[in-house]
Amino acid sequence: MPQLRIKNGPAQGKLYPLSSEVVNLGREGPVQILDTAASRQHAEVFSVGDMFFIRDLGSRNGTYLNDERLKKHEEALLRVGDLVRIGSTFIVFEEPGARPTDEPQFTSGEEDIGATVELQLDAQTELVEGAAAADQSVHYAVLYDVAKAASSAFDVKTMMKKVCDIALSATGADAVFVFIRERGKLVPVAHSRRVERHELTISSTIVRRALQHRRALLVSDAGTDARFSGASSVVMSGIRSVICAPLLAHEQLEGVLYLHSATPGHVFTDEHLRLATAMALQAAVATEAIQAHEASRRKLLSVFRTLISAHEQASPTASEGHSERVHACAVAICQTMDVPPAEAHLVELAALLHSIGHFGAPEGAFEREENRYDYAVLGAKMLRKIDGMEEVAAAVEAHLERLDGSGGPNHLVGHQIPRAARIVAVADEFDRRLSALGKPPHSSEAVKQVLMGLNAESGQKFDSDAFNGLVVALRTGRLLQV
Repeated sequence: MPQLRIKNGPAQGKLYPLSSEVVNLGREGPVQILDTAASRQHAEVFSVGDMFFIRDLGSRNGTYLNDERLKKHEEALLRVGDLVRIGSTFIVFEEPGARPTDEPQFTSGEEDIGATVELQLDAQTELVEGAAAADQSVHYAVLYDVAKAASSAFDVKTMMKKVCDIALSATGADAVFVFIRERGKLVPVAHSRRVERHELTISSTIVRRALQHRRALLVSDAGTDARFSGASSVVMSGIRSVICAPLLAHEQLEGVLYLHSATPGHVFTDEHLRLATAMALQAAVATEAIQAHEASRRKLLSVFRTLISAHEQASPTASEGHSERVHACAVAICQTMDVPPAEAHLVELAALLHSIGHFGAPEGAFEREENRYDYAVLGAKMLRKIDGMEEVAAAVEAHLERLDGSGGPNHLVGHQIPRAARIVAVADEFDRRLSALGKPPHSSEAVKQVLMGLNAESGQKFDSDAFNGLVVALRTGRLLQV
């Protein structure tokens, strides 16, 4: 739940949680501002649904929002990070709840990792054949699970999270991490742990050695081995056993799979090393494939963006930048709704291409009431000619439908309308109503006016989850330029 926090002055650090109740700010308000420039009833914060606004109450010295003075009795939408100033007192609007980082920290300096076993094999078949016969069926089952995870994932983070979970279960590790190389640095993208710990230390020496030599490393019973007396990270983390396997695909180094155990009596074996190495190889190949698919998707988006932008600039009636703004808005809504990656990609394409039916049509062809849905039908027809675009076409065709059946072209109701279309509908209508009030950037009053109108129709014409996602995106800064 959002809150106000006093940033300076006698009440510095004081927190005021916000709810549906109106909160007054001033010398005599619940949020007491001990400032000589504050009026007794200076300003108030109120909510409309999930939206929060600040209103000046006719104060003598004014209420400032991000250094801009509000007019007397003016209202403005609050976003996370906004600074309200009353006199010399600053109040920040924030939304707590972001989880504290529990990303592992790398040690610095050199460590003695002499007690290691190194493994370098070229094929997963060789890895499995090297296992004891009794373990082969287990290994094949684990690698099958990894293959399933890789084939069903649409992004690297989701896939690697599944790999971590599988590795944790298969090896008895206390914690498993995946680090991916991005711009020359290792970035943690996924982890799985038996017991949540806030302080995690990763041996940089072990990781560096695995990367440099492109070999999987097994460090066994490190906590009791005298040769690790200088390895501070091993001692600090209570690590008794470590496996670090490079993510290597077609000679391309993608990152590392890192497993550690601090449980007394549980030490990784050569079989664990072989299995982890095979898992790392599979994950690396899958990562390469996902990244290649993502690169192709971005190229496709770039082509569509160029064509749509050229059309909007050439058309005297089109709102320049409309499709791009709807795209940005829909993406932000998906993020706040935690839409799965595959569906989010669908929404992204549908939002960018929702008005593609205007291409090639005479100016004004869709302005008549009886023709107002034709561009959605035409756009869907165009997209269905492209392999793999059937779901995008369905979302484009349905983005003018409304929950109560008042939309078109097929007068669908409720969940007959695909969720992707319901999200695009909110993003499209939000931008259309804002554009009717003038060119961007728009004033806070204009944004408020449009949001209030959409709020009145939320749950009736427009999907309430999508609308709430829009509000949260605006409030948290995911959608900045409107």
